[in-house]
Amino acid sequence: MRAELAVLLALLLGACGSTPKPVDPPRLRAALEAENDGAKRYERGDYTVAARRFAEAAKLHASIDDAIGVARNRMHLARSELVLGRDDAALKLLDATDPGGDAGFALDVWMLKAQAQLGLGRGDAARNSLAAAATLCTGDCPRAASLHLLQARHALADKRAAEALAHAEAALKLLQGKDEAAEAGNAWRLVAAARQASGDPAGALAAASSALDIDRRLALPEKIARDWLLIGDIQRGQAPAEAAMAYRKALDVAQAAGLDAITMIATQALQDNGMQKKID
Repeated sequence: MRAELAVLLALLLGACGSTPKPVDPPRLRAALEAENDGAKRYERGDYTVAARRFAEAAKLHASIDDAIGVARNRMHLARSELVLGRDDAALKLLDATDPGGDAGFALDVWMLKAQAQLGLGRGDAARNSLAAAATLCTGDCPRAASLHLLQARHALADKRAAEALAHAEAALKLLQGKDEAAEAGNAWRLVAAARQASGDPAGALAAASSALDIDRRLALPEKIARDWLLIGDIQRGQAPAEAAMAYRKALDVAQAAGLDAITMIATQALQDNGMQKKID
């Protein structure tokens, strides 16, 4: 899901060393600078500031009647809101985003909508969004792995662990040999969750550790925190002390990165298991 921002960042930064071009009007230049800064901050994991910069860029594009710029930055902003756990805000942004007949843009919007709907527990709506996305992702679709991952999440939420595992493993296969480590981390995390749901804690823990290794290498706070939450969930039944430490690590990472939604989840996990006082 982060590929579009990486491409945007490369294009914007690459432009700095290319042949001089006509100077953009001041307001357009300000909009592109805000978008560029948002992309860089998103890549660094500074999601809160990235969201503010994308919102600023969208407003500037709106002021010059640039519908494409507005739609693009609303999508970037929605992606930032999803990372921050603000699924409802992301969904409202996506509902107001017009792909303008661009099939690739529409596919991204449908997939982000499904992600938000899954986060809000709206399984039926997510099923419809995934079906719409699937009609746009055929043949040699560059988003096929990401779509499999969303389908895996939906299957897990619907308690279809075997189907979830099949989708996650299909995504891993598609990602082999590609420079998409972040999506590989997502795939391993879903493999872990599916194996946990299937009653395979050892396999689940190994997969979750693979996800954590990738996400640490990429220095992705939100993913690292979610990996530790998952490890805690896997260990809770058989190794409560290790689970406590995993939840504490999730909490520490989330607090340091300003991830309020994950901070609340980790805190609740500690409290539910009577672990808070033991490790404070």
